[in-house]
Amino acid sequence: MQNPFADLSERISSVEALLLRIDDRLNVAPEASTNEEEKPLNAEQAADFLGIAPQTVYQNIKRIPHRKRFGKLYFFRGELLAYLEGGKEQ
Repeated sequence: MQNPFADLSERISSVEALLLRIDDRLNVAPEASTNEEEKPLNAEQAADFLGIAPQTVYQNIKRIPHRKRFGKLYFFRGELLAYLEGGKEQ
C-alpha cells in the first residue's frame, strides 16, 4: 500500500508556486488602469483638453460626450478625441 504522505511535500510546493504566480498577477496593476486616458476629467480639465473655455463646455454640454453621476460631470479623453475627430455627438 502506498503512503499518502509520501508526495505531500511535493504537492504543497506546487500549490505554493501556483499561489505565488497568482499573487504576482493580482499585484501587477494592468496598464489600462494606470493609463491617463482612463481617468475621468472634470469640466475644467475637459475644457483645457479641448482648448476651449469651461463656459463653452457647459453651453455645449448636450453635444459633448460626458457622464453625470451624483451631480458631477465626468469626461474621458478617448471619448473627447472621438468627438473631435468624428464630430460624435451624444
